[in-house]
Amino acid sequence: MVLSALSSTYQLYKQDTDSVAAWLASTAKSLGFSSDSSSATTFATDSEPVGSGRLKGKARAQAKKKGTPKQPPSPTVPKYIINIKDFVPLAEYVAEKATPVPEVVRATIDRVIAVRTGFGTKLEKHGKSLSELSDAKHQHFIGVLKKVREVLTPFMPAPIADHSASTDEKLSNRFAGLAVYEPSQEFLDAPVLERPVKTGDDNAVYEAETEATFEHAIFALTNIVNDMNRVRAHIRWVWSNYKTGAFDLAAAAITTNTAIDLVRNMMEDILPLLNRHGGLGVMLRAFHTLQCLMKGWTTESIFVESQDNLNYDTYDVGYGTYLTTYRLLEAFVNVLQPGNLPLYKEGMFGFYDPASDRSKKTGWQKFNDDRALLMSFFTEQMTTIRGVQGWPIQDEFLRGVEELSNTKEVPFYAVFAAQVFLDITYELGGEIQRPFTTMVSHTTLMDNDVNLHFEFHSNLKINTWPATNDLLIRGLQQGIQTIAKDPLREIQAKMYREHGVEFLNVESHRLFRMSPVLSGLFLYRFRYQYRSTGLAVANVWGSIQYCQHLYNALRNEKLLNASWTDMDVLFANLGEDSFYVGGEVPKTPQEYFNKFCLQMGTSAAAMSRKRRKNTPLQSRAGPRGMRETSPVLSRFKARYVDNTGQIDLTPEYVSQIIDLSLFELEDTEDGTFQIGQIEDPEKLKEKKRLQHLSNEGRRKVAKSGNMPLEQLIKPLVYALHAESLEYAFPYLNMHRWCWRLLRAVKDSCDSLLRQLYTPAYLEKESQLAWIVGWIFMAASGLEAGVSDRRPMQLAAKAMNDFLDTGTGSVICKQILGKQLGMPIEFEVEQEDADTND
Repeated sequence: MVLSALSSTYQLYKQDTDSVAAWLASTAKSLGFSSDSSSATTFATDSEPVGSGRLKGKARAQAKKKGTPKQPPSPTVPKYIINIKDFVPLAEYVAEKATPVPEVVRATIDRVIAVRTGFGTKLEKHGKSLSELSDAKHQHFIGVLKKVREVLTPFMPAPIADHSASTDEKLSNRFAGLAVYEPSQEFLDAPVLERPVKTGDDNAVYEAETEATFEHAIFALTNIVNDMNRVRAHIRWVWSNYKTGAFDLAAAAITTNTAIDLVRNMMEDILPLLNRHGGLGVMLRAFHTLQCLMKGWTTESIFVESQDNLNYDTYDVGYGTYLTTYRLLEAFVNVLQPGNLPLYKEGMFGFYDPASDRSKKTGWQKFNDDRALLMSFFTEQMTTIRGVQGWPIQDEFLRGVEELSNTKEVPFYAVFAAQVFLDITYELGGEIQRPFTTMVSHTTLMDNDVNLHFEFHSNLKINTWPATNDLLIRGLQQGIQTIAKDPLREIQAKMYREHGVEFLNVESHRLFRMSPVLSGLFLYRFRYQYRSTGLAVANVWGSIQYCQHLYNALRNEKLLNASWTDMDVLFANLGEDSFYVGGEVPKTPQEYFNKFCLQMGTSAAAMSRKRRKNTPLQSRAGPRGMRETSPVLSRFKARYVDNTGQIDLTPEYVSQIIDLSLFELEDTEDGTFQIGQIEDPEKLKEKKRLQHLSNEGRRKVAKSGNMPLEQLIKPLVYALHAESLEYAFPYLNMHRWCWRLLRAVKDSCDSLLRQLYTPAYLEKESQLAWIVGWIFMAASGLEAGVSDRRPMQLAAKAMNDFLDTGTGSVICKQILGKQLGMPIEFEVEQEDADTND
């Protein structure tokens, strides 16, 4: 499903007001209104480029390389800001012409009035003690909109009583609430809201003037905070499911950081407005005050005479206000000195006990937990920022702290990221270090597997694998080993010694132990590199592909005693297209041979005994390799592997990433979620089309609508988790098992194949994968005109010996299941089971 209608709450409000302004301006213009008209109304211009376009030539190539979803600057078109004072004159001009007014204009105006009235009512009730507020300012925009409606009403159709009013009321309530809440399912299921469109062929862009009042600033902040807290609730849901084993670590981490990235982009709409009224700190204090007033606190009791004057008994009341988290980050600024690392003395602000019951703690105790966690983690972050050159991955929290250290100001998104960091810590509790141990177990296996790979290939070489490729594999191993040495700890120890401060025996890798998100992102990075390496090795040697060809043929001929579980799992993940040209699995000896030749990039004539001496078996184009089939996880390569700094994700772009997934949710009897591969041919065809368009950069950006952006989080984590097995699969290990099997097949068949094809059929071990082709040629009868199944039967004996020892399930049971904690339940369909009877 394409989530094509995504927007923040404040953006929904802006879209409504902008659409009213655009309709008024474009309609008046179409009726003859211009800046030279007798009316005093004029359009305030804005020269920013507006519109959409597509990169071309070199710019497009560079954008592809960077992996950025941002669109290029497009040709400049007129853009006008419609002042609030001009709404009524424009409406009067339209009314003078007796122009019919669409019903959608009335509905949109009603919606905006309801939104602002609902918010204003609560603000008047609870905010009178805030001297900055002015009832007159609050009422002004509502009065303007009511006057516009009054002027245009005679030219509107009679109101139609239907269910749309309830939808508008839901939207109004969503805007008006000062407290945190989840939107109802009825609201989430509502259709995309209709808005008035510009009249005629006017290509200009019109936007309503953004009010600069304090009332509007607190209105905007309220809606952004409500969105933030809904996103937080969804992130916490992700990690609660990770805790029970439902989600993969890398999937949870990428989802979390993507959600924070989306929130950061959402915040940018209101930052200039907040700065007009004292900045983020002042506005968060005002928002916290309003929350407390709603709960019955008095203004005098919210802030008390103390060192920092905040009454921490309001901690729970202001759970969603971000004031205490902002203050902790603000305190970071005061301890930062140019060129130095802030040294945290262990226990300076107490210790957080993961086993403690947070629900029984006072507000002051909860704040102390926050402070103990953030202050100690701050040293880890600053060590990374100031002490390490070329640190490979930044999550949004680390990036926000770096911006804080450079600007000496607290970024709003850093406050949100810090709060999410605390949320995850409290959600995981005593399991907080499990993400770190997961990262270590996976990367240790990768490191060891690389050593085994080089040991296996110490005397086994192939011309198509240059030595430079080995350097890339060593680079992966070096990256893993660098993190394993904990470079931050070495830097900190040196700094402590230089300052004469005792460096206690603090546990290693605190950055990763404290941050499940960073552990998950690093795991994704190393998995990507390990997977790419394994696929490259397997493709060059042909080991996995042609063992699968042989396995398919022997199973289809009912010559096997058991299934090859590891190959079945790998085949299910990569799909038929990775092994067979056209995606069709062969069923007869002739098809086995033909498909082998097509995949190998050769021909039957090239394999004939009559071929000319020194004629290469393989064509210049070479064999077709296995394809990467995890389109959702792969879209995050630019950010977390290439380190391009891609941080401009939009809800629409993330929605398009999700839509590439080859998996879908399946219904279960117990109500739990289950993710299965899409089997519908038409759906798969559409997925391939979307992937092609995405790879070419030709997918259109969906229009925003009324679906809240937090609704992206569940579909994203589902899609990422579904691909985690394919990313974690140890292809290097599988390559070695397949090569050992090919050696066994060669030993079993060699004598007979020499009789059939002369000793020249296999001249060196690097050609070992070709033995599958010779076996298929004999069975097909191509060479002598009579099918000879003897080589196939001998190959079956070797493969049965291989499978009877349990070797065919080592990866799934021992490596993925036991070592990596990714147990696999592989369902065998009845048709497949029958082939082994």
